[in-house]
Amino acid sequence: MHQIDAPNLMSITIRDGIPRHFVVESFPSLLDADIHYMYTEESVPVDVIPKFVEKISNVKLLKLSDYVFEKLEMAGVRSTSFPTFNNLNTLEVSFIKTQLVKPLFTFLQFSPNLESLVFRGVYRDKVNEDAFTLDVVPHCLLMNLKSIKFQYFKGQLKELDLVQLFLQNARVLQMVIIEISSDHFLNSNKKKHTAEDVEDFNKKIMEQLLKYKWASTDCVVKLCSF
Repeated sequence: MHQIDAPNLMSITIRDGIPRHFVVESFPSLLDADIHYMYTEESVPVDVIPKFVEKISNVKLLKLSDYVFEKLEMAGVRSTSFPTFNNLNTLEVSFIKTQLVKPLFTFLQFSPNLESLVFRGVYRDKVNEDAFTLDVVPHCLLMNLKSIKFQYFKGQLKELDLVQLFLQNARVLQMVIIEISSDHFLNSNKKKHTAEDVEDFNKKIMEQLLKYKWASTDCVVKLCSF
């Protein structure tokens, strides 16, 4: 039996598998959590991770791996059966697969006051087109989400689809920052890219993003390379 009982805990980081018998109490003082499960034992019930995530609903800063969204989807988590993360201000997501966009937006329904969202990469995989359509627009997109950052961006179609999905639905969005990965230029035919190459690439991205109407007329998209 693995048990955590720490009512005064303010920060927690978990970067490992989770055992079958994992018991936690509530975390009333928790401010930030970094939950980066890489795997679970095959014998671990699918609802173990969702039940743990329920216990950290008081956090203000939450970092999650896409594996968590996968387990939420597998457990059939719905907005009517999950606690609301009323204090959550910032959510960071590591390298999400495009097939997990739906469960990501389901989680956003639990986060009505979210103001900042960070993606540390979007992994392109085979996915149905309806993954980028919203049945319900989360409250945070309508009222509170102000900034989104996309890191390690390569300009692939599904990455642009995700950016566009937010631009078309986030009504009070003020800033979208897209950090272009140097891998994009390293994979090109040219041995060395120039400032003109970067400018041309950025122009092509903006042309794609401007094809559709944005929900927020005050939003600014900033492109930068690193």
